[in-house]
Amino acid sequence: MKKVIIIGGGLAGLSAAAHLSKKNFKVILLEASPKLGGRAYSFFDEKPQTEIDNGQHILMGCYSDTLNFLKIIDAYKFLNIQKILEINYLAKDKNHFRLKAPNFIYPLNLLFALFSFKELNLTEKISLLKLFIKIYFTDSEKLYGMTVQEWLKKEKQSDKAIRIFWEIISIGALNTSTERASAKIFCDILKEIFWRDKFSSQIIIPALPLSKTFCKPASDFIKSNDGEIRLSEKCIEFVVDKNRIEKVITDKNVYEDFDFVVSAVPFYALEKIIDTSFLDKQPEFHYSSILNIHLRIKENFLQEDFYAFYDSELHWLFNKRTHWNIVISNAEKFMLMGNEEIYAFIITELKKFIAISDDDILLYKIIKEKRATFIPDDFTLKHRPSTETKVKNLFIAGDWVDTKLPATIESAVRSGRIAAGKIVFNN
Repeated sequence: MKKVIIIGGGLAGLSAAAHLSKKNFKVILLEASPKLGGRAYSFFDEKPQTEIDNGQHILMGCYSDTLNFLKIIDAYKFLNIQKILEINYLAKDKNHFRLKAPNFIYPLNLLFALFSFKELNLTEKISLLKLFIKIYFTDSEKLYGMTVQEWLKKEKQSDKAIRIFWEIISIGALNTSTERASAKIFCDILKEIFWRDKFSSQIIIPALPLSKTFCKPASDFIKSNDGEIRLSEKCIEFVVDKNRIEKVITDKNVYEDFDFVVSAVPFYALEKIIDTSFLDKQPEFHYSSILNIHLRIKENFLQEDFYAFYDSELHWLFNKRTHWNIVISNAEKFMLMGNEEIYAFIITELKKFIAISDDDILLYKIIKEKRATFIPDDFTLKHRPSTETKVKNLFIAGDWVDTKLPATIESAVRSGRIAAGKIVFNN
């Protein structure tokens, strides 16, 4: 049985480990922290006495690698899957509305939903539909050199259409402003979401906390296939000889008995382990932040599982039933603020959308992810390295690897599957 050491227990590492375990490889996964999940985990919070996520992650029907991974580890059953695309909006002055696709044949259901969107006037709807259809025929390679904002303006999208529709998708998926994000990758993800099949546009929310949805089932699957997971063990160095990794040195052990190595840590962590000149491209990443605030409410009167904010610096509200989780993407301005200042801002803003008072909020917890995702501008997209490296038995995984996707769960899981596939092929 061939042995593989995987460095990093985020979703990329867990995906690689699960796929390799399925193919009868002996896996040893090393994680520096005392937990699995990387930037997608949950933990038990003592004050509200409930398990909370470090941040909410929306999945979609087009996340084929993620859904397949969850099927492999027997966790697909932990998902709440929309039967059809529906987004409920929170607007100021409590004027709430929704975008909902009818149960028509695909893709007429999506076209009808857009044309029936009451918040846009007839001219805006026609322009929106024209671009929506045009996306199917667009060669995204020709969009290099344009930002999302420039592309949408070129396609005669109104400011309102951008704010109410395109930005919800763009900021949610790319975690940066439309002025910085690449139009090329935005077009690619729009094709994945809306032009693959009817299922692709359906929104999926984990029914359980993230660690119970992803980490625990993956860990159980890996161990059931004779794999090992070693937490709180930090990789310090790869010893390379004759273009192969011969030793993996950690703060606890020296590993010499293995056939392949998968590095599934962020680029900035990999740089501390080995000279990255072995990569086929030299990336330069700039990062964007995500802010999450969890609110324990005296009485939870919201009905839907999630809401999108319209025309606000708040982006999403996820109704966890035990509490609310509000998400702000592209959240750099909040990273230097103290928690009390952040809380005051969020509550002031929230009151514009929901009839809530200070007394209704029992507890709050703020979680900052300062390097949540890389910013997908043109330069970054062209310099993302591939999975294979110049070191024969070393493969890399992570949402920063060239998966053709932004830094999402799907990108991380896909990168792990690709790395595992390369090892199976080279075995």
